[in-house]
Amino acid sequence: MGIIFYMKKYIRKCYYYAAYIFSKTIVLLPYNFAVNKFADFMGTLVYYIVKDARLKARKHLSMCFPDKTKQEIEKIVKTIFQYETKNFVELLYFPKMSNEFFDSIASITKEQKEIFDKLLKRKKGLFALSAHFGNWEIVAAGFAKVFPVNVVAKKIYIDELNDMLVKYRNSRNVKVILRSETSSARKMIKALRNNEIIAMLIDQDTKVQSVFVDFFGKPASTPLGLAAIALKTGTPVVLCLDKRLPGGKHTFIVSDEIVPPASCGNFDEDVKNFTAKLTKYLEKNIKENPEQWVWFHERWKTKQV
Repeated sequence: MGIIFYMKKYIRKCYYYAAYIFSKTIVLLPYNFAVNKFADFMGTLVYYIVKDARLKARKHLSMCFPDKTKQEIEKIVKTIFQYETKNFVELLYFPKMSNEFFDSIASITKEQKEIFDKLLKRKKGLFALSAHFGNWEIVAAGFAKVFPVNVVAKKIYIDELNDMLVKYRNSRNVKVILRSETSSARKMIKALRNNEIIAMLIDQDTKVQSVFVDFFGKPASTPLGLAAIALKTGTPVVLCLDKRLPGGKHTFIVSDEIVPPASCGNFDEDVKNFTAKLTKYLEKNIKENPEQWVWFHERWKTKQV
């Protein structure tokens, strides 16, 4: 057992050093070349190499878009791999980006700022409903230029890699709340009391307290934390997504306040109904831009008993 433990520890170190060397090497390239050429090449390479993820994405897209041809599905699948690689490359450049350069690729609009300003006047904080859509790191960093932003994230099992990811986020003033920490709930409540923004991604089947709601016509296990805390605290919720545009640019999608459905008198049912409503906001945008979402994720992995 001791040998296996040290072997795993050694392998994890190797993963970290490989990622570290890669991250320092990539940023030596011109940004536009790295994002628009190199990432496309690497994403296409991963598309051909990682068969399991490619097949999952193809399966899920075919299930949710039965009217699309095989050629249309395959084009979306390849684009997903290219976009996810772009996401990673963009993140690596975070520490090097000036505010002016960041604004040249992504920035919040006057109308979007006004929505946040109006809701933050209630002094209850603000939940930003988000998803693994476009580059979710970019949208968090974009709003963190103007507002105090916290993201609730899963800790990567390799400590050094997790620390590296947190540092990249911190470099753009994005604060990270790791949901595995015992202090995560306390940090979230403190952030809301300080009238800060908390971004939560509820589009994946994860090992957190969840509820089954409809997603593309099928029951999907969906994290309920955002809806539960919003209902208990009265914290307003808005949709906040990033959408990738051609040429390495981005635009942000922000909704007006998403008002919870009328209470039915049962808190658990209220949480489920609000989670279902929030999920419909995500589904609408994914339907309109399927290439922006991570279709290789096992969204319907957990089965409803």
